[in-house]
Amino acid sequence: MEKEKKEFGENNQEIKIDYDNIDVARIMDQIKQKIAKEGRSREESRKNSGARLMYPSFSPELEETGGLKNKLKKILLTVMKPFSPLIKLLILPVYDEFRHTVRILDQTNRKIDDLYERERKMEGWEYIKLLHNLSHNMVVELTKLKIEEEDLKLKLRILEKDFEFLRKREKALEKHLFR
Repeated sequence: MEKEKKEFGENNQEIKIDYDNIDVARIMDQIKQKIAKEGRSREESRKNSGARLMYPSFSPELEETGGLKNKLKKILLTVMKPFSPLIKLLILPVYDEFRHTVRILDQTNRKIDDLYERERKMEGWEYIKLLHNLSHNMVVELTKLKIEEEDLKLKLRILEKDFEFLRKREKALEKHLFR
């Protein structure tokens, strides 16, 4: 029996999860589609309202809750209202620099994401190439070790023969001297 969980978002879109056969890719696709639809609906509502906010506004929820802190905040905002053009003028260069920095970071993040996607697509091929190079290098190193081993064996035989020759020579000299 198939168990499904339905989660409803702002637009009553449902994300279906099959707990018996979890498919992460399908769930991620559903989430991406939901985010894309929500983003489009927010952009459309902004276009329809015709209002563009350059600076964040204060939330009305804070003004409605009352309390000493919110009353002081409301009084300060009222006092600062005549100075808002001056404040905006002073903040504008910082805001423009901030927007420029955010734009550069966004471009960098997109490039990193693109490189990551390319790497992920080429990952299997790169892995095969890596294994091929590894096996080739192992064969080369084993061949070198085999040649070195044979060379050392040959040198050992030569040294054994030299040692045997010197031993015989020493015995011959002893016999000659102590006779």
